[in-house]
Amino acid sequence: MELVVDKISDLEKKLRTVKMDVNVSQNLLILSFRERNNRAQVKEFYGKTFDKVWNDFLKFYWNNPKYMTSFRIDIKTGEKKLDYNQFLTTLKGIKRNNYEDFNLRIEGLKRRSFLKEELAANAILKPSKNHIVGRNSPELSIDERNFKGYVKRKYNKVELSLEYLKKSDIYFFTTDSFYFYNDRIYPLKNYGYGNRVREINTENFFENLDLIIAEGGNYLLRQLQESGEFIYGYYPTYAQRISGYNSVRHFSSLYALGEAAAFTKNEEMLAATKQGLKWGIDYLAESIGEELLIKDALRTEVEYKLGAQATAILALAKYSEVTGDKQFDSVIQRLIMGVETYFIKETAETIHVLNAELEVKELFRIIYYDGEILFSFLRAYDLLKDPKIFETCQKLMKHFVESHYEKYHDHWLSYAVNEFLKYDQRKEYYLFGVKNVLENIRFMENRDTAYPTLLELLVAAAKMMLKLEQNPDRLAIFGSEEDFQNTKEKVFNVMTKRAYHEMTTGVMFPEFAQFFKHPEEITFGFYARHDRFRMRIDDAEHFLSGLVNYHLLMKGRE
Repeated sequence: MELVVDKISDLEKKLRTVKMDVNVSQNLLILSFRERNNRAQVKEFYGKTFDKVWNDFLKFYWNNPKYMTSFRIDIKTGEKKLDYNQFLTTLKGIKRNNYEDFNLRIEGLKRRSFLKEELAANAILKPSKNHIVGRNSPELSIDERNFKGYVKRKYNKVELSLEYLKKSDIYFFTTDSFYFYNDRIYPLKNYGYGNRVREINTENFFENLDLIIAEGGNYLLRQLQESGEFIYGYYPTYAQRISGYNSVRHFSSLYALGEAAAFTKNEEMLAATKQGLKWGIDYLAESIGEELLIKDALRTEVEYKLGAQATAILALAKYSEVTGDKQFDSVIQRLIMGVETYFIKETAETIHVLNAELEVKELFRIIYYDGEILFSFLRAYDLLKDPKIFETCQKLMKHFVESHYEKYHDHWLSYAVNEFLKYDQRKEYYLFGVKNVLENIRFMENRDTAYPTLLELLVAAAKMMLKLEQNPDRLAIFGSEEDFQNTKEKVFNVMTKRAYHEMTTGVMFPEFAQFFKHPEEITFGFYARHDRFRMRIDDAEHFLSGLVNYHLLMKGRE
């Protein structure tokens, strides 16, 4: 009890040092807390003085100890008044869904207040019916049903109509925020676009990175059921499961889980990875003579995808690499035979998708498949040492270079070229890898979404730059040592910026997760904010792979 009293006293001291706008007419302290796996309850304490709102909070706190193991406190610091039309205009100008960056307060016939996290996690604002994620503006408006539903849950009041909003005073307000968790007080920072989580800075960066990798790995582990099949994902606002299981993502997620297991030395993750591999072989693989093909049984048809072959090989090879267990070697060989027989032409061109009759359905579907297959073959070669595998890698690499695949700026190609350079360091391959990253680096530096594949691309490119530093061809590629060093520095700086951005905009820290329907299911998972906070296993895969490899590189464990 003494420790708790001390922490509450520390929290009071922090709140008393908060700078308030002189125009704030009334103090507002907001408490957000949850019980077990339930969505956070949010209580508001209004008063003319800080002492009044603080004492009201303390009274509630000491009377409800079972709720107070973790909670968040917000203290209002400033506000801006708008009329209803100005509010609607602001909504229309928001560039992405769930990018609202304001807390909302309504005064008039009724008093309502919503933190930006409440607005987002309860889908109180909705995009237009014409909105396509990543294609056009969301043109946000109030979702009347969700607004009324949340008011009923929060205030126990029935809203028959929202007409009163037109006659009310509307305020956007700011707060300073603190999160009490595991006997620690975390100051929260506003990172823009609605992202407000614990502060991550140069002093605590790797402490938080270690935490995110360990807990993010555990999140992905929780999605893997005893059978070995994943829970595919959630839209967390209402804990809605995502349907449409995908063989590519099943195996690529196991690859990332294997990476996290190796990094954290977590035996439970390794055992689960093995179970997931066995499930994938039993239920997603099909023998065609000596070859093995990975299939997707869609609603009306069957597909065989080059990307599924690739990620299956990658996941199996990663497990073998980490454990030294050779039991899957024959499976890898048969998957490779399937690729060489059905998916790669004599010209080294690839075929992306076959139908149930093993006929060509799509020559090209997505650039990921090409980088994935080269990367997976290189990993298989490292494991099996079969020169025929490397011959195929050489043909693929040559084809990608001659076809100028660097124009795609793909992260799997970045992985692949960096891996290929272990064995063959020709100038044209370095040039390919350099263009793959540099011709798109401004986009990567400034992208506002978490976009985790960008970090993956940059980490592989940074490793390539370190190889190039030991190779005299760098002068032929860059012209001077100064140009090379400046470029290397740029790649590393943008890479670190992306790692920081991912951690602050795509990790479901508990201080944010508590506002969604089932917080314990999603805590320390990874999400895409602009796509309804989508949390698929492949989102976790890309975040984990990028962050693990970034850590290994920067701490010299590579």
